[in-house]
Amino acid sequence: MREAGTLLVEFLENQKVERVYCVPGESYLSVMNGLQETSIDTILCKHEGAAAIMAEADGKLTGRPGIAFVTRGPGATNAAAGVHIAQQDSTPMILFVGQIGREMYGRDAFQEVDYQQFFGGMAKLVVEVQQADRLPEIVSRAYHTAMSGRPGPVVIALPENMLTEKTDKKPTGYLQQTLSAPSTKDLAQFIQEIKEAKKPILVLGGSVWSDEAEKDLISISEMLGLTILTSHRRQSFFNNFHKNYGGDLGLGVNPKIVNRINDSDYIVLLGARLSENPSQGFSLFGIPDHNKKIVHIHPGPEEIGRIYNPHLGITANPIEFVNVLNNALKGLNTKPLESIASDTLEAHDDYINWGDMPLEAPNSGVDLTSAFRTLREKLEPDTIITNGAGNYAVWGHRLFRFSKVKTQLAPISGSMGYGLPAAIAAKLRFPDQMVIALAGDGCFQMTENELATAVQYNAGVIIFVIDNEMYGTIRMHQHKNYKGKYKHTGLVNPNFADLATAMGGRGYRVENTEDFYQTFVQATEWANENDLPVLLHIKTGSEMVLPGKRFSSL
Repeated sequence: MREAGTLLVEFLENQKVERVYCVPGESYLSVMNGLQETSIDTILCKHEGAAAIMAEADGKLTGRPGIAFVTRGPGATNAAAGVHIAQQDSTPMILFVGQIGREMYGRDAFQEVDYQQFFGGMAKLVVEVQQADRLPEIVSRAYHTAMSGRPGPVVIALPENMLTEKTDKKPTGYLQQTLSAPSTKDLAQFIQEIKEAKKPILVLGGSVWSDEAEKDLISISEMLGLTILTSHRRQSFFNNFHKNYGGDLGLGVNPKIVNRINDSDYIVLLGARLSENPSQGFSLFGIPDHNKKIVHIHPGPEEIGRIYNPHLGITANPIEFVNVLNNALKGLNTKPLESIASDTLEAHDDYINWGDMPLEAPNSGVDLTSAFRTLREKLEPDTIITNGAGNYAVWGHRLFRFSKVKTQLAPISGSMGYGLPAAIAAKLRFPDQMVIALAGDGCFQMTENELATAVQYNAGVIIFVIDNEMYGTIRMHQHKNYKGKYKHTGLVNPNFADLATAMGGRGYRVENTEDFYQTFVQATEWANENDLPVLLHIKTGSEMVLPGKRFSSL
């Protein structure tokens, strides 16, 4: 017999959980006690929102639920940002919330929250464990729910006095993900139709992807001469240097990609939902009816037809689908039509030119275009790049190129503050890889306190704080809608380099383009020698709103 809190830790060990992210609280002391003698690393974060973001990022990197623990009331509500990201990004994640004692329910007790009401619109499942003996059953259900269909977050409330109950229940063994595969009929129809298409395009999205799946899709694209686009902030799903890669369908999109979508006679959405940003504000196709042949392949049947009526809907896990399709096409000895192969090569040339075309530079400060182009030629292919939300991120999406899976971590939910916590999770998961977090000055200040977490756990991440002294995206919309009225978006910022040093890392200030790369090299050498975070405070001036575009030109 042992406490339910210890049983929960044993369950997580059986799922091969390597680390959990948390802010400690008295409501789950039994779990904290169980974590004392365990193989699981416990990462103490400074804010529950960041703990949940780290768990979400870990879910993206592993395909298994990332795990976070927070306490009741304000701890849980603080963590909601990470749950929302996991929901919009389709990421497997489990948030465990300490709960008040069962005998206090309904009295508006200290820090009492109805978690079903609070998280019900965000999480795939919100459940409370009332009896210690049912803990294995409910957590097993949570794992299956988080990984099945369209992946997403699960919230489990753990009453404080339930966790201290003694139980002799055994923890569940390792739980495998259930992968749905296409039917023989659907696969045959798809193969026949895509081989007959004149200008087919595949848009790749979702959250869980793998090296093996990328290899399968590369093989498929070569056999069919298929243009591959990645959805918003999913650029590392397909080698950007491959001849069949045509770019990303997201914010700041290349207009030639939109033209190709309009000209295509057969559009395949693989794992993608084509939500607001990749659909350019739901403007690419009519809703629900349109004049396109759209094939929607998605693990969640509820997503097929949710927005667009598909010509063909296939419920299948994207990884399983490309594996089955690749094997089938190899058996048919498929070769692309010359016209299709030529169009695909042209799409790749357009992508390369879009990232290399001359762009107007700012009058002062660091020219991000020049700096990032210099940097991308020097980075190792396995460098992981993270970012939160803001116009600064468009420079990263347009100028960096990804050749390995799981080297981009970015929220399609548009959540500010994501970059630093995600970078810490990535560095702890892959300590031998360089991890760079991109953040705007407003974005960084959402989670800057997690610098202390990076120091505490020797996460030598590289942080770029891109400082234009404003909430740039909101200023852009002010300019478009209320030109000349810019109150409430200006920022008075600290010296971020001094802040990083004060918190135990190291900070460097970069005020001109010529110093950028040399400072980066110096910073990374220090980070590698000390296993500690470094921050580059990059001053950019305030006139550029997007790559090559000034506010005055909007």
